[in-house]
Amino acid sequence: MDYFAIGGKPFLSRFPPHIPGIFNPQEQSHQEPSPGDCSATNPDHLVDGHALKALQAFQKAQAQFQQAQALAADQANYRSSRGATSSAARPAAPYTASDSEDEDVDDGHVKAPRALHQGYDHKEVRDWPAQRFEVIRKLQDATRNRGQVVLMKDKDENRLVAVKIMPNRWVGTSHSDFVIDHPSETELPWQDLGCVRFLNDVGFPYACDLLGVYRDAEHTYVVTTFATEGDLFSWCEGGVSPGHEREIVVQPIARQLMEGIQQLHDFGIVHRDLSLENVLMSKTNGDTMTIKIIDFSMASTARSFRNCIRGKASYQAPELHTDQEYDAYLTDAFSLGVTLYAVLLKDYPWLSTRPGGCKCFEYVKKHGFRAYLAKRKLRNSTQRVVEFMSEPLVCLLEGLLTFEPSERLTLGERKWGSSRPSIWDLSWLHEGPGKV
Repeated sequence: MDYFAIGGKPFLSRFPPHIPGIFNPQEQSHQEPSPGDCSATNPDHLVDGHALKALQAFQKAQAQFQQAQALAADQANYRSSRGATSSAARPAAPYTASDSEDEDVDDGHVKAPRALHQGYDHKEVRDWPAQRFEVIRKLQDATRNRGQVVLMKDKDENRLVAVKIMPNRWVGTSHSDFVIDHPSETELPWQDLGCVRFLNDVGFPYACDLLGVYRDAEHTYVVTTFATEGDLFSWCEGGVSPGHEREIVVQPIARQLMEGIQQLHDFGIVHRDLSLENVLMSKTNGDTMTIKIIDFSMASTARSFRNCIRGKASYQAPELHTDQEYDAYLTDAFSLGVTLYAVLLKDYPWLSTRPGGCKCFEYVKKHGFRAYLAKRKLRNSTQRVVEFMSEPLVCLLEGLLTFEPSERLTLGERKWGSSRPSIWDLSWLHEGPGKV
């Protein structure tokens, strides 16, 4: 197929949430490692001493336990010269500047707990008050969590809420319980809860409010505020056509999203699964549109990773598919570039960044991003994509989607200081598109 022909791939469609990539790794030249092969200074899959003993008792899971031991060994290699802490202590995060293992303030700035799941105490879970909540309609499936998200009315508070319903046999009763049962799982629901609770506590404006977690005999119910306009995928399918007017509409939304991820990084959190589906839209104060970032189940307080592929295929930075250590600040930035492109063009720039996985990506790799924009046709049009983009926007996307991490624009995080260019040095986020 001619990928540059009208109607050819790539196309804007939801990626199955339970599949980390849309291609069979066996068909690719670079096979994706299993979750257990992921090496990072990452506390997310490690369990405390009590949970580790419980895990050893599961004779049927000996192979999985060995995998967990290997992951712990990888982490130990990254610990600072202070020496390794016990398995019950919070694992170190190499890029946080705290001098103390127990310090959550960095130069006067609040930092997230190194083990994100610690942000929510599983003992806070309450019995499900079924009479309090009235089911309105199903919003979407939560496939990876074996459940669904339902719109309900909280009759006590007289407001609409979003309720994620997950089977107890999947989510377990705590983070340690979950890791014992699912030691190779890449999405950690208790980590999502801990991260959201932390963000709520520090007044982060771009997260939904966690209103409560409940359980009955069969299910766990996570209740959050309801985003009235759905996710960014649904929102970007409508609206005005690509071009100058769409840039004007999208610019304030993009600015919020960039600010949100910058602040997230400054709290010491990397998202690792940014996509259209993981940004919600809500109207406040009339027609003012506000974004909410969701799904922190792959988030981490580690920043440096190797052989650790996360996120959806179109959004993965190229360095994820190498055996080199990578910076998750910069891979999040790349994912934001793909997200912005998709919102503005109603199309993905490519289907995959895996070597040999997409002709569009290979063309960009060989000829450059601007050459691709000049060749690629807008879907259902004979016009080239570049005709629908202002020069300031092209500069921003080119900087975010640079394949070489050392040349990629940062999001202006405090850790970088003024050492390299950021998105805030460019005009599009401040002044808009100018003239197309």
